[in-house]
Amino acid sequence: MAEKRRITTGKPLEKQVKVDYLARTEGEAGIYALVLDSEVKELKFNIWEPARFFEGFLIGRMYYEVHDLVSRICGICPVSHMTTALRALEKATGVTVSEQTKILRRILARSQIVASHIVHLYMLAAPDYMGYDSIIPVTQEHPKIFKRFLRMKTAVNNLTTVIGGRALHTMTAIFGGFTYIPSRKNLLKAADSLKEIKNDALETVRFISSLPIPEFHSKNVYTSLKGKDIYPVNEGRLCTTSGLDISEDEYRSHFTERQLSYTNSKYSSLDGKGSFMVGALARINQNFDLLSNDAKTISNEVGFKVPNYNPYLNNLAQAIEIVDGIEDCIGLVGGLHPKEEKSVYTIKGGEAGAITEAPRGLLYHYYRVSKNGVIEKADIVTPTAHNAFNIEKDLNLLLPKISHLDNETITMRCEELIRAYDPCFSCSVH
Repeated sequence: MAEKRRITTGKPLEKQVKVDYLARTEGEAGIYALVLDSEVKELKFNIWEPARFFEGFLIGRMYYEVHDLVSRICGICPVSHMTTALRALEKATGVTVSEQTKILRRILARSQIVASHIVHLYMLAAPDYMGYDSIIPVTQEHPKIFKRFLRMKTAVNNLTTVIGGRALHTMTAIFGGFTYIPSRKNLLKAADSLKEIKNDALETVRFISSLPIPEFHSKNVYTSLKGKDIYPVNEGRLCTTSGLDISEDEYRSHFTERQLSYTNSKYSSLDGKGSFMVGALARINQNFDLLSNDAKTISNEVGFKVPNYNPYLNNLAQAIEIVDGIEDCIGLVGGLHPKEEKSVYTIKGGEAGAITEAPRGLLYHYYRVSKNGVIEKADIVTPTAHNAFNIEKDLNLLLPKISHLDNETITMRCEELIRAYDPCFSCSVH
C-alpha cells in the first residue's frame, strides 16, 4: 500500500507532524505530534488496527486447541505464540515434555526469529536509510543485496519446514510433543543450507552497520529473559536493566496494562512507574556474553558495544542475532539424534503463565484450565503491547532534539524510530 504522509506548518516556531498510515510495518498505526518552541505539546501514537479479541474467543475451548488458534494471531511469529501457549498450558495442567521436544521447539523458535529479522531488516527497515520508499528499487539497483536476502530467507525457511511441516503456521508442534519427528538426514541437510549462508549473515551485520542510522540516546529500561548458560528463547529469568530479576510466574505482580482513548493497543508499565523496551536490543544488552563467538566478533568489528541506549540500533541488534541464531541452530541440529516419541499424559486443572522471546521481544501467555481441560481464562501480552508506551516515550524525547529540522526529515526520523522497534500492530490489539 502506498505511504500516506502529510505534514503541515503553522506558526514559525510550530511543527506539526501527521502520518495517517505508517508504511512498512505489520498492521495499522499513525502518528500525530505538535511541537512548539522545541517543546512537545501533543503526541499521539495511534495504533488503530481493529481489536481482535483473541483472549475472549479462547474461553470455552479445549486445552489442545489453543496453540493452533493463537498461532493465527500473527503470520510472522506464529511459532512464538504457539510455543508460549503450549508451555503455559502444559504448566497449568501438570504435563512435562521431553528434552527432545524442548530442543525441537527451540530450533523452531530460533529459525522463526532469524527469518523474521531477515524480512524486517531487508524489506522494512533498510529502505529508509537507502533512500527508497520500498524494497522494489533495491531489487533493481542493488541486486546483490536482494539476492543475499532471498538466499538467507530460503535457507532458514527450509529448516522451519523440516521440523514444522511448513515455514509459516507450522503444524507438527502440539500439546505434549510433536505429531512428527524429522529425520536426522533431513535436519542435517537443512543445517548444511544454514552453513552456506553464514557469510551472508556476517555481511548483513556489516550492511546494517554501514547505514546512516541516527545518533539518539534514550536510557530505556531494557527488559528481556536472561539466560544462565544459553541465549534465552523459551527459558530464563525475567530481568530488567533497572534491577528486576523474577521468574515468569511473577510477571503479573510487576507488569500492568492500561487503555488509552486514542489507541487500540494497551500500554504496559513496569511496577506502575513507566515504560520499558523489549526486543533484540534488550536481549543483547542483557545477554551479550551468551552470544556465539562469531556474533561477538562481528559485534566488535562494527563497533557495537553494550549497554547500548540507541533504539535505532535495534536493527543492528537483530542483525547480530541472525548470526547467533544460525550458529545456534547448526549446533543444536548437529547434536540431535531424533527418535520417535509417544506423548502420554494425564491433565489436571490449574493455571499458569509462560514467557518466551518472540522476534520483537517479550511474549506472555496465561491460561486457567478446568479439570475437564476447558479454558476458563486467557491473558496474552505481545511484544508490541509491551513496547507501545516506550515508543511514545522515545518519540517525546526525540522530537525536541530534531525540531530544528525540516518537516519531512522530522517525520522520517519518527517513522524510522518506530520501524526500528519492528512493531507488529496486529499482535498488539489482541
